Amino acid sequence: MNDFPKRPIPADTGEFISLEEMITLTKNHDDDHVNQKSFGTHVKAMCFGKDKIIELLDQPGATALRIYYGIKVDTDGDGIKEKKMILVAVDEEGNDILPSETTAAAPGGVLAKGGMAKILDSGLPCPEYCSKPGGKG
Repeated sequence: MNDFPKRPIPADTGEFISLEEMITLTKNHDDDHVNQKSFGTHVKAMCFGKDKIIELLDQPGATALRIYYGIKVDTDGDGIKEKKMILVAVDEEGNDILPSETTAAAPGGVLAKGGMAKILDSGLPCPEYCSKPGGKG
């Protein structure tokens, strides 16, 4: 369990940034992780469908979204560890909304909110599923 004080999580948390800031931040990440490319395809991003995001945020009490970074250990014998992004809904108190059976293993010892809560994974990785150069703009 962490010792950080609980803080309210407003539903409007986050800031929109410019395209230039996005380009700078993603380039910094890619440059910092250049050595990881030798472990297989360097995952730049994950894409999740609108329906799944809405379903996650439509859970009772959800006011925000938290993204955990994870690594799936090689399970198919190819020697490649798979980068993952795990999305969970968060309530206004900053608690993850998790199924009750995952409470013991939850990051930071957060408490579950209900047996039917959902956790989202298996997004489509970029570069395999990336925007066209220049995006839609």
